[in-house]
Amino acid sequence: MTDTRTRRGFLLASLCVPLALASCGKKEPPAPQARGQETPSAAPATTPPPPTTVPTPPPVWRAARWGMTRDDVLAAFPGEAQRLAQPAPFAQPQPGSSVAAGSSDLAIPAYEADGVTFRVLFGFESKALDRIHLSAAKPGASTCEDLEKALTDRHSKPAQRTKTGSSLQGEELAWKLPDQTIVLSCAGVPSLGFQTVTLDYMVPAELAKK
Repeated sequence: MTDTRTRRGFLLASLCVPLALASCGKKEPPAPQARGQETPSAAPATTPPPPTTVPTPPPVWRAARWGMTRDDVLAAFPGEAQRLAQPAPFAQPQPGSSVAAGSSDLAIPAYEADGVTFRVLFGFESKALDRIHLSAAKPGASTCEDLEKALTDRHSKPAQRTKTGSSLQGEELAWKLPDQTIVLSCAGVPSLGFQTVTLDYMVPAELAKK
């Protein structure tokens, strides 16, 4: 009996040892590693905005724009505009006129518009174009009225109408636009064939101050 118990105890002990070893050999699953903080991505490189370009102002008379140099005007009117050997005077303004006397060494000798042939002089202030003076070569009896109608059709009625002259009566009509002032000056006696007709395109006072 004692041997039997001893054998049973030995057998149980021999079975427990492998089981204990097996249980000891099992490793606990590793603890989940703490998730590290994500590295913030670099901010995208910003592209600088393109440089702002100053818009080209619209022409005020044909291809002419205020502020042009003499070379600019020559390039804008190839084969037409030319330098003069000596400056030519603008038509002498009547007393009471809003335009001033002046002269220029850059001209278009003959330019036809609205049925009238003009001599064109380009006036410059501080080397920048600020006036375009057109004088009718051979104005007829209806030249002034025809030009007034043509300008009114384009720019509505004139903003101002002024009597000029003293012994020689005249009239001056002005169209005041945002980018230019147009002055039509007429004087003389059309019925006698003695008349002067001029057109002046000028920088408005508001723009001239800038």
